[in-house]
Amino acid sequence: MTGYPLHPAAEIFPEMDAPALAGLTADIAANGQREPILILDGQVIDGRCRLRACEQLGIEPLVRHLGATVVGDPYVLAVSLNLHRRHLTESQRAMVATKLSTLQRGRPQENAQICAFSQEQVAQLLHVSRRSVQNARALIDHGTAELVAAVDQGEVAVSTAADLARLPADTQREVLTRTPDEIRAIAREVKERITAAGVCGPSAVRIFDRVAQEQDLSGSEQCSVVDAIKADAPALPTPAEARRIAVEGKPGLAVLATDGRYHTAPVDPQEATRLERWMRLREGLESLATVPFPPTEALTSIPAYQRRNVTEWLSRAVPFLHELHQLWSQHHA
Repeated sequence: MTGYPLHPAAEIFPEMDAPALAGLTADIAANGQREPILILDGQVIDGRCRLRACEQLGIEPLVRHLGATVVGDPYVLAVSLNLHRRHLTESQRAMVATKLSTLQRGRPQENAQICAFSQEQVAQLLHVSRRSVQNARALIDHGTAELVAAVDQGEVAVSTAADLARLPADTQREVLTRTPDEIRAIAREVKERITAAGVCGPSAVRIFDRVAQEQDLSGSEQCSVVDAIKADAPALPTPAEARRIAVEGKPGLAVLATDGRYHTAPVDPQEATRLERWMRLREGLESLATVPFPPTEALTSIPAYQRRNVTEWLSRAVPFLHELHQLWSQHHA
């Protein structure tokens, strides 16, 4: 069987995981190799997983040799071929972008073009934010091989990994003890509890905190759970879409939109104001009523730079709560 080395452009993308490779191998065994492996300058620039599958099956791979004049920039070609075929997360694309920005371009026999892509270029090419590329750069510079591999395989978000990369190497390895399936299971539990309680905002955060305590999650594991929840969550509607959904839904339905506000169907202005006031009051009262520590401990937790804020908040909150309590007692004695 003819062997081919990998082109550097092919190595910037993550390899298939074992189940995906097994599925590809089984498909080729049953249906044959339908897409050729692309060869440039005697190296595989696209199709390394198909090549591995053929090697496992012991069959001669179907290859296609590309001419230098047709290809242009081999790295741009590799990105184009892989980006549209593979379902990569934004974090995985950011890792590819960062690797691309640090590689030399051009073919081995050419010395004229030896400049790397800029961060702006790779961000645009891979459809990611420049911030994601910067996070990936920090991860590659300071993260352990295990942490880098976890992001490459789509198991950890690059933003979370960049934060973890600031920690000692042993600590980075410890936070990877939970499998991605375990993290996703915890994320599902959090979502199910929040949905069952029918709450949002601070109330939802408290449910998350309880689950984190029950599962003994470290800070980094909590970040991974949050990332899993976000990845599985549908995109919020725009304010206009939220109002349309509210109009088409049940009376009184409030829909959270991208502006961070709840939108309802057009109603009497006074009723809309009353509903918004109630939602703010509920969140505030529930937050205070469920503080899990006494005032003595609360006092010691207040940082010095927040003294002025706390003084102002108390001067406004205490009279308000006192008057509200009196009114409530009079009307619901």
